[in-house]
Amino acid sequence: MCTVSFVRHSEGFSLTSNRDEVSSRPTSPPRVYHENDQKLVYPKDELAGGTWIATSAKDVSVCLLNGAFEKHKRQLPYKKSRGVVLKERFEFETHLDFINKVDLVNVEPFTLLMIDHKNISNIDFKALVWDENEKHIFDIDPRKPHIWASSTLYDEEQRKLRKRWFNDFLKNNRKPNRSSLMDFHTGSYTDNKREDIVMQRKNNFKTMSVSQIHISADQKCFLYHDLEENETYNLNLDNLCHSV
Repeated sequence: MCTVSFVRHSEGFSLTSNRDEVSSRPTSPPRVYHENDQKLVYPKDELAGGTWIATSAKDVSVCLLNGAFEKHKRQLPYKKSRGVVLKERFEFETHLDFINKVDLVNVEPFTLLMIDHKNISNIDFKALVWDENEKHIFDIDPRKPHIWASSTLYDEEQRKLRKRWFNDFLKNNRKPNRSSLMDFHTGSYTDNKREDIVMQRKNNFKTMSVSQIHISADQKCFLYHDLEENETYNLNLDNLCHSV
């Protein structure tokens, strides 16, 4: 939800997301849900019923970051949760169908990363940025590594710092794999815990978990590490697809 990376492998990709949230917000670990005539896998935000990262048996994966380009002033109340908007992507066949038809009036600003990986050699990767007034659409190059950070929590300089950490990681890991990427997302890169990859701020606002969707020729899985409980969940996505 708040720091997300994408790394392409020769036979797939890893999409990894840190969720920064108040520790009291109820959350369920990932499991299989039957929704919109398909099977989805995602961890659930029990408060609003949505999620920040999900994948489907139809080979579509979606990840949410709060905020658009810069930090915004909240205009409560909002019509629906951004995590519910994420799930609405799975009601449509294509990214553009969803972008054109989804109703975002009175929805808080967000960035949605959408990956259609039905054809792993020709991934369709788009970002939808909603700034509360306009939908902005970006084509993301899936051949290159990327990192994003939520504009609601990290200013421009802090986001640049994350990119520098990520670039340093890539220099030292010429062929990053799912394990090394999880290590990056759970590592420490500064003494300032307010802006570290695993962050912590006032009122028990901290990095609560790390989720990873990993797609490769020999393995498809959803990995979820609960940092509070120090528990790891690993769901085999091959079973998800084969059971449709």
